[in-house]
Amino acid sequence: MELTFERLTKRYGTKQALDGVSLTLTEGIYGLLGPNGAGKSTLMNILTGNLPQTSGEIRFNGQEIRAMGSAFRAKVGYMPQQQAFYPGFTAEEFLYYIASLRDLNRACAAQRIDWALGLVSLREERKKTIRSFSGGMKQRLLLAQALLGDPEILILDEPTAGLDPRQRIAVRNLVSEIAEKKIVLISTHVVPDVEFVSKEILLLSDGRLLRQASAWDLMQEIQGQVWEMSLPESAWKQAERRKRVSSVTRTQHRICVRFLSAEKPESPYEIREVTPTLEDVYLYHFGEEGMR
Repeated sequence: MELTFERLTKRYGTKQALDGVSLTLTEGIYGLLGPNGAGKSTLMNILTGNLPQTSGEIRFNGQEIRAMGSAFRAKVGYMPQQQAFYPGFTAEEFLYYIASLRDLNRACAAQRIDWALGLVSLREERKKTIRSFSGGMKQRLLLAQALLGDPEILILDEPTAGLDPRQRIAVRNLVSEIAEKKIVLISTHVVPDVEFVSKEILLLSDGRLLRQASAWDLMQEIQGQVWEMSLPESAWKQAERRKRVSSVTRTQHRICVRFLSAEKPESPYEIREVTPTLEDVYLYHFGEEGMR
């Protein structure tokens, strides 16, 4: 199974949302990372058929997806970031509605709905109205509808938004389990959600693909440029001015600042080199742009 993007371009007037993006995806999980306005949503909307490209092609197993039409759309499951529901529907009614849009017959729909609700731990809430659901429950219902048709291509836009840490881990593990024979594209700002489960990371900025590589390779590329400094709280204001701080943690009496620097900086405080994480990679490539 192969999904290929060939010089994909999208313009909105004078704005270039995608600029000649070319990449190839096979079975496995891909993390799509980039700051706001990088072109992530545009890429996903073109792939799902919600938006036409200006130029370029997307091919699935050698066939252009626009020529495939509904045959390609049947292979795609999409979980949008926005929680757009009919609040008076029960969870089960909503999934039957989605199943009808996918042309699933009643018997097949019933089986798939029960399976999907079980996967996202909502089977006991199937008769409850969506208006009574928490944000996390709605998010899990969005994932359930994306899985209904047993898609070969699964597109997840911020899948763990609104979930508590336990639910985030559960969703991450679930996606890992079902991804073995699927192409899964995850767009997220929660970088740890894709650090350990992704086959490759796609770094997108200003409509251009900066890098397509494994998280390990991306982290190795900045080895020797990530540092931690331990300092008293009284010195925090001075450290706060340091560029490219990736994290700050506090102990009882001290602050630990993690930051990027090409060389070990001069400091009166203890500084040690540390192993990079994918969050460090994100900051390295996107800097202040990625913090907005």
